[in-house]
Amino acid sequence: MKKPMAILIIIFTLFLIVFATWHLFKGNLEAAFMPLPFLLIIYFYLKRSES
Repeated sequence: MKKPMAILIIIFTLFLIVFATWHLFKGNLEAAFMPLPFLLIIYFYLKRSES
């Protein structure tokens, strides 16, 4: 994987985790669990590109 793509994935993942944590502390569970499908897509993309 190229360096700019890796940095973009790291920034996007951190944004999703911060977003989910912020809404979890605010008590908005629907918004807190909204990033989970995106995190799964990132995980499967990284596992596929690893092989």
